[in-house]
Amino acid sequence: MVFSFNFNVDKDETSQGGENDKNATDSYAIVWKEAEEIMITDEHFKRISILESIENFPLIDLITASKEKSTKDESTKDKSTKEEDENTDSENENQKRQLESLNYVNSQIVAIHLKSNGYTGDLNKALDDNNDLVPGVYEGGLKIWECSEDLVKYLYQNYSDRLAGKRVLEVGCGAGLPGVFAFAAGATVHFNDYNKDVLNEITIPNVLLNVSDDNLHATKITSTSEKYPETKFFAGDWEHLNTLLSKTEKEKYDLILTSETIYNPDNHLKLIKLIKDQLKSSEEGGVALIAAKTYYFGVGGGVQQFQKTLEDNGFSVQTVFKCESGVKRDILAATLT
Repeated sequence: MVFSFNFNVDKDETSQGGENDKNATDSYAIVWKEAEEIMITDEHFKRISILESIENFPLIDLITASKEKSTKDESTKDKSTKEEDENTDSENENQKRQLESLNYVNSQIVAIHLKSNGYTGDLNKALDDNNDLVPGVYEGGLKIWECSEDLVKYLYQNYSDRLAGKRVLEVGCGAGLPGVFAFAAGATVHFNDYNKDVLNEITIPNVLLNVSDDNLHATKITSTSEKYPETKFFAGDWEHLNTLLSKTEKEKYDLILTSETIYNPDNHLKLIKLIKDQLKSSEEGGVALIAAKTYYFGVGGGVQQFQKTLEDNGFSVQTVFKCESGVKRDILAATLT
């Protein structure tokens, strides 16, 4: 996997250095990309067919940990409670058995293919200069960040049996592993990344790598009308995305996922408005899960600041996960009050 603890920002894109920094920054006006829907085509299947290797994100260790915890708790339960739990555990285990791992493309191999084919798009800065962030051009979508893994694990442990039939939006998805997990668990998932090339080269292939006949059978919704979960892919800025979704989507989302997207305080209000406009009410069970580093050194954003802005804009917020070792990270759960 590819990780980076903080962002390597291309400062030349926003300033010229020295005493002219402020004037140069003020004169650099970011033109954020319009939102557009990206369709799956035969080209995406061709991209998968030429991959030299496929990476694997294992969930089996989480399954083992869950079983060990259940074993330790057995001694404190009476017989009737154990029988009820066995039935529930059996149902949950059937669901989790389908989700022992996620497949995803190796972004380094994708980068090699792009460069060898003479690619000249918005991802060039990331490919040539190893930049994690070029504001308004490239927003870090080629990497799998630590908080995305945190969010997959949290979803596995808390939402595995609650996703079938739900509508999920992953914002700033990059590789899209949290959304891929939700899709594999039976949800309709809409993915958004700022760069359409990230969706084409990374996100859509990752979704396709996790679709099989077994998955389709496992995620089939057996309700009043039979249907399969769908996916949609949207590129572009959050403000434009919000406008597009408001025009094209009749239903709001049960769950909105986002990870490593709050590094720029200037974009907090755009993200929060998108969540507020597209999330179902708390009465309908709508929840937004925001996974992030506690503080982003070098770019200024952080969990505490974002949580306060959420609360100032009508959300009730809880911290549902904390990592205190290494780089400190959190997951917030936000609901509309």
